[in-house]
Amino acid sequence: MIGMAEHSDEADVARDARMGKAILKGVAVGFPVCMIGLTAAIWLITDLSIAESFFTAFLPGILLGGFAGGFAGIATTMD
Repeated sequence: MIGMAEHSDEADVARDARMGKAILKGVAVGFPVCMIGLTAAIWLITDLSIAESFFTAFLPGILLGGFAGGFAGIATTMD
């Protein structure tokens, strides 16, 4: 078949590895950014102490950081 591109398993593995690294990097950056941002926002908006604000922001910060970081990692590897 003339004109058909060669499909290589090595290229797929390299692309998957690159995407995995980008997702992990995005999640590693997203967790602390979201935790700090949500903690600061809750602390400034409410009457809670900084410790109570941290505990309030813990679960939403983890979920938002994981989702946003994973999405950013995937978006950086798009061709």
